[in-house]
Amino acid sequence: MWCLISQPNSVVFEVRVDPKSIGQECLEKVCEYLGISKESDYFGLKYENNKGEELWLNLRNPIDRQVNCHGQTSPVRLALRVKFWVPPHLLLQETTRNQFYLHSRADLLEKRLLASDWDCVCRLIALIAQAESGNYDFAHPPHNIYMQASSIAPITNAQKPNDLLQKVIALHKTYKDMKRSTAEYWLLKEIAELETFGEELFSTKSHGGMSLGVGPHGITIYEKNKVKQLISFTNIISASSHRRIFKLEYLSIDNKESLLEAKLDSNHVASSLYRALTEKHAFYSCETVRSAVTAQFIRDLKGTIVSIFNEDSTLGKKYVFDIRRTCREVYDNARRALYQESGMQIIPQLGKPKHAHDGVNCKDSEEKLNRLMDALTCKICMDNQIDVVFLPCAHVVACTTCAARVDRCPLCRSEFEQAQKLYLPGEFKQIC
Repeated sequence: MWCLISQPNSVVFEVRVDPKSIGQECLEKVCEYLGISKESDYFGLKYENNKGEELWLNLRNPIDRQVNCHGQTSPVRLALRVKFWVPPHLLLQETTRNQFYLHSRADLLEKRLLASDWDCVCRLIALIAQAESGNYDFAHPPHNIYMQASSIAPITNAQKPNDLLQKVIALHKTYKDMKRSTAEYWLLKEIAELETFGEELFSTKSHGGMSLGVGPHGITIYEKNKVKQLISFTNIISASSHRRIFKLEYLSIDNKESLLEAKLDSNHVASSLYRALTEKHAFYSCETVRSAVTAQFIRDLKGTIVSIFNEDSTLGKKYVFDIRRTCREVYDNARRALYQESGMQIIPQLGKPKHAHDGVNCKDSEEKLNRLMDALTCKICMDNQIDVVFLPCAHVVACTTCAARVDRCPLCRSEFEQAQKLYLPGEFKQIC
């Protein structure tokens, strides 16, 4: 079976998988082709059903049960998209950052991401121009990119300045000699500070067209002529969906139990909202994905009848969630995989040791030393030694210089009240 995979830059490529294969096999082939296989957990595949609804492909279920294949001769059309957004300093591969850049650029132009103000719009367009056209050229300025400034909408209702184009050009000139990869990185840094960063929006038919946004910190309620309300993951008691109705029990600001009931456009959208809330909570807030999430499944009518006689039957079994790792686990696994990959290239150059046992000990000691040096390195600049602890979350991940430039912990994304200076022992300083 052929799958046509589209990217936000309109590039489409083909991937061939077995007709009965699950979505994970297709995603792994896509990520291997793009060179982002070490961080494939950030991505997912989307498809369009018969009603024109854009849904996430469940990677643990067979593709042919989710997408209308129209026989083996007709290719399946899927779209590669970022499913879990993380700040750029957590992305270890340049190819992964480039994919995040392509997706964020598309989301900005399609107004799925809203800039904070017009100054932010200027910075975003100038960085896009530097990333795609290089240094400002007076003879051939990238007008096609500059004109996109009007397509990026700010979240405020402030009037667009008359000198918007001049401000974009002036900023573009200040980015002279900035590398493409660097420009992409700083664009992602700007986007990571936006209020709607990583948010998946669902429109409802309740309360005059209320919208629900599920993001890294919880679920946001948008109602017309009302102030938006953020319900953090810690305040959520339970969530459920039944047909087109989505229910959410949570603790309000005054610590009272409240109920949110919303009617979605279809059963699929209601299930998608429930799935997004559960998976994002596990990905951003948990240390590991619990078995209660990974083992949850439903059966069709035929499978339900068969399960009465054989509970272990896989007939008609469909998993509800496909999340495998949390944000911390993806980052740790990617670092470990990249280290092992680079180590395999370096170790043969060291020569064969005289005694195999001594060589193993030497290799283990070198690996432990490298891990210790990585643990003591700032996770933002990846250069200086860590010497700051963020309170109250107590994460030690940054140096003094980088801590002064952020207002949230880079690891858990929670706001910190104090950045306390640490003084490490002299032995650790000598290692670094």
